[in-house]
Amino acid sequence: MRSPLAEKADSMHWSVGRGSPRPTLRQLCHDITRNWLAYAFVLPSMAGVFAIILVPLVQTVAVSFKRYYILDILREAPPFVGFANYLTILGDPQFRFSLWLTVIFTFACVALTMLVGLFVAILLDQDFPGRGIVAVAVLVPWVIPRIASSILWKWIYDDQFGILNHMLSSIGLRSFASFPWLARAGPAFWAVVVVVVWQSFPFIAVTLLAGLRTIPREVYEAAEIDGAGFWQKVVLISIPMLRNLLAILIVISTIWDFKVFDQMYVLTEGGPAGSTMILGIYTWMMAFGRLQMGLASALAMIMFVLVMAVTVLYLRLFMREETM
Repeated sequence: MRSPLAEKADSMHWSVGRGSPRPTLRQLCHDITRNWLAYAFVLPSMAGVFAIILVPLVQTVAVSFKRYYILDILREAPPFVGFANYLTILGDPQFRFSLWLTVIFTFACVALTMLVGLFVAILLDQDFPGRGIVAVAVLVPWVIPRIASSILWKWIYDDQFGILNHMLSSIGLRSFASFPWLARAGPAFWAVVVVVVWQSFPFIAVTLLAGLRTIPREVYEAAEIDGAGFWQKVVLISIPMLRNLLAILIVISTIWDFKVFDQMYVLTEGGPAGSTMILGIYTWMMAFGRLQMGLASALAMIMFVLVMAVTVLYLRLFMREETM
């Protein structure tokens, strides 16, 4: 039997969190006609964005159907091969390994990023001395460029001069005195996960903090009167009311982490022995290592379709739950 506090929290988050009904096509056309000047001002920038996105996408699709080998196109035009590039990629055992590794990597990064971001957001939503300094410090990983921070972490993980091994050995863990973090398959994988989470959680934390600030304080006060503790308010009020925002952030994080390249390339370059060759590194190796632009374009399109399919599936499930 559910407690009265849980039932009250459900009623509150349903009344606050339910979205408005989706507009019909006629309503959208009427809105565009009524606000045509605003859309006219936005149109040039939108045209530029679509051109930047669509032109490379169309070119990638076209190249994926050709045998586009760099050394061959210097002598003759690349021939059309249909779906041969896609069949070659799908039949490659390295692709299946990289896909499975990318799925695990993406799940680990998204889960840890959301957990750390939510914890930091809840922490910053509290009143304590030095909260402003902590908020600024949280943004530092997000501000530093990915390449620069990855190089910094590569020095931290260095087996001879890295500060991580020095700190671990100084507290009595002598086995880590010269531990090769980036030269072993398992530690290298999780070392990159830590770097990606460290660089990604500030965006999640700041966004969730903004969402927490929109929740009326009266809701928390009513819960306190009913005897709710801190974690009861978080689980029964904060998280349900942030449901829509959490869904959007999960989708964004999934897209970002599925196509990670910078951190993995700087830290491991897909090694050791290909054990961290996620799809981003595999695509780069196919394009600039083997010079097979046709195969690399086909691989890029497969990644694009996979990301879009997962995103659409998640959004459909989420919208179905919203309408129930």
